[in-house]
Amino acid sequence: MSPVDVGICVPVLNERAALGALFDDIELRLGGGRYTVCVVDDGSTDGTVEFVEERARRDPRIALLKRRKSGPGCRRGAATRAGVEWLLAHTDHAFFSDVDADGAHRPEEVAEGVALALSAGADVVIASKYVPGAVVTGRPLARRAGSRAYNLMLRALMEWRIRDYSNSFRVYRRAAAALLLRYDAIYDTPVYLIEMVAIWLSHGLRIVERPTLYVERQSGASKVIATDFLRGAAGAARVAAAYRLGRFRP
Repeated sequence: MSPVDVGICVPVLNERAALGALFDDIELRLGGGRYTVCVVDDGSTDGTVEFVEERARRDPRIALLKRRKSGPGCRRGAATRAGVEWLLAHTDHAFFSDVDADGAHRPEEVAEGVALALSAGADVVIASKYVPGAVVTGRPLARRAGSRAYNLMLRALMEWRIRDYSNSFRVYRRAAAALLLRYDAIYDTPVYLIEMVAIWLSHGLRIVERPTLYVERQSGASKVIATDFLRGAAGAARVAAAYRLGRFRP
């Protein structure tokens, strides 16, 4: 496998307990390549900021971007967009990826995604929970059912061939990252993950999916609150309608 050349966005909010292991794992799995980790903090109060600052002083491949989220609940979309914008402006990496700090995403799959993009000529590789060979562990039945229903709705409203619209774990080329910034975000919540796919599909980018090992959160508390699920379904339907109406076309 060729060494990776990737900018990694890690959105965080009170993830101090998990970040040390994540940084060590990224170095272990990607250390033969060239990478930058941009940690996007949404206002942590548990020492996350201080920990990342100290780690960054010892490792120039780690950077900290401090934000203040705009409201209650999960603002994952805004954090992802901010990380992409920072990485585009401050690095020249060929590929980009989002990695959760909570253990749900394995850094070795970043390298596997880059390798698949290169071999398949793909612009975007989605680590999919819903293709043959994928494994989901530790996720409660209710959340599995909700995720399935959410993605089935999006497949019906957008493109059936995409099986996992909601997993933030993706690898995409620099041009695909730059394309996102040509459009104002409709949502700053996790619904922005759907906007990303809508933009890529609208521009005819080649998207492939690969099986992932998805591990439900191993530490800390989820940033998603109950109302996020209802807003998410309504927002996803709105993005799907915008996609069908050509909102994201060139």
